[in-house]
Amino acid sequence: MSATPVRLASSQDNQAPVRYRRTLGDRLANNLPQKLIALVCSLILFVIVLSDRSMTLEFEKIPVEMKIPEGYVMLEERQVTVDVTVQGRASILRGLNRDDIGVIRLQLSPREGNTQVTLQPAMITLPEGVHIDKFKPEFIGINMEPLEQRAVAVTTDHAFTGELQHGYQLGEIELHPDTIQISGPRSVVLDTSQVYIEPIDLTGKASSFTVNRWVVVRRAGAPEWMVLSRAGLHAKAEQVSVSVSIISKSKSQVVLGVPIKPLNLNSDHEFAPSTVDLTLVGSEEALAKVDSKNLFVTVDASSENGKNSQTLYTGEDFSVQNLPEGVTFERAKLPTVMLKVWDSNVRDAEHGSKTAVAKPADAE
Repeated sequence: MSATPVRLASSQDNQAPVRYRRTLGDRLANNLPQKLIALVCSLILFVIVLSDRSMTLEFEKIPVEMKIPEGYVMLEERQVTVDVTVQGRASILRGLNRDDIGVIRLQLSPREGNTQVTLQPAMITLPEGVHIDKFKPEFIGINMEPLEQRAVAVTTDHAFTGELQHGYQLGEIELHPDTIQISGPRSVVLDTSQVYIEPIDLTGKASSFTVNRWVVVRRAGAPEWMVLSRAGLHAKAEQVSVSVSIISKSKSQVVLGVPIKPLNLNSDHEFAPSTVDLTLVGSEEALAKVDSKNLFVTVDASSENGKNSQTLYTGEDFSVQNLPEGVTFERAKLPTVMLKVWDSNVRDAEHGSKTAVAKPADAE
């Protein structure tokens, strides 16, 4: 039996597997897309967190609504506003606007005189996540008095400006109503014994009229008339109706039987009636200068010259001669007058013809 040859193991056959150590670059390169995505998400989250940090936002002139106790009134009514600074997360404040702030509501205590009210966060309603950082100003001054009512007369003192048309004067003035009920702070009401009407300009007026006017007051040191609301007062009727009568200062005088004379007329004529009664108007001093014997009425009759005509004239066609300065006449009271005109040659011929016809009859 032959022996089986034995193969000796070589050093190459007994070599152990080789291990490699992974570097940092190898580790970074491993699953690189997933790592980049994770990095980007982390950065985005980091930016979001930083951007939503706490911040403040200021709103200017937020109105203050005051609840006045019954039986009291503000001495000076005014619109009060406050600047409000709020704080919160940026993500909330970015969507916040003025309407979300609303108004600041004050519930006042029934206390007479000057007081200061400290503004509190509870006085304003804010969205969730937002709170008050500060008010500017932090205090509001309040001056209240008990409410008072009183009936006062409306006067026409200082009610008119300007000059009426020459020859006219103010007559009776009527107010409707002539008394009004005012209400307001006690000290103001008790200091107001009467009220006035807004001034009326009479410049150039010569006839009566009616107009509505605001009721006004004037306070010491005030540069102008003030309507009631500006003076801290109220009334159910803050306007009155003013009826102003304007009358003539002139007197009248009637002159009877003033003759009528035509101008620019050579033809034979006659007026029917031949005289008129004049109503003269003027001041007493001017009327005293009238000489009725020198007065006569004229009419321009040039268009009727050389015609046989009958023409009617009214008061608008007449003029009155020799009137003293400051005296006029009332045209409307003059009657309608007829002017009869005939040509003298025609009238003489007609008259001669009638005489020639009559002679034979006389001869018989």
